[in-house]
Amino acid sequence: MADKSDWIVDGFQFGTKNDAEQAKNELLRIERLEGQLNYRDLEVVEAVYNKAIETRVFKTPVGYVFMKKLQRVLKKEKDSEDLLNIPVLSVSNFREETSLVQEKIKASRKPVKSKPTRKELSVKLLLGVNAVLILLIAAMFYITINGSNPNIINYERVLQNKYSQWDQELTQREAVIREKERELLME
Repeated sequence: MADKSDWIVDGFQFGTKNDAEQAKNELLRIERLEGQLNYRDLEVVEAVYNKAIETRVFKTPVGYVFMKKLQRVLKKEKDSEDLLNIPVLSVSNFREETSLVQEKIKASRKPVKSKPTRKELSVKLLLGVNAVLILLIAAMFYITINGSNPNIINYERVLQNKYSQWDQELTQREAVIREKERELLME
């Protein structure tokens, strides 16, 4: 496990290495800004303050302390109603992150589910095969009922259709033959 003394930045002890790294980066930014910032030039201080709020560059307590320092300087010399408030990552987010970490720890303690047994696998395989067979049988019945070839299920309908078609053809041929006979007799 990491040495938690590395997670202390500017008097704040952080819960994770990532948070400590982020705070260290913010501290470096703050040191560079303070090296260049003239606190007597209130326009520059206000510009830095507003820009930091707009970009939400500071997200750790180290950055919030610096923002509060800028705010105090501006409040001494300016009307405090015009100043933007410092946006803070809500405390509920910190609580959610903490609870997420606790849940991960609890989850890591739970026993890992073992592989399915051979019997469970064979039951699943049989269920799958049965489902496929049922679908095939349903498809065969559909084809049998709707097919044009006579079979045990639809033979009566198919034969009736065939005979009615033959009957129509014979009736038409008979009509043609009778008309030809009339023409021959009339001549």
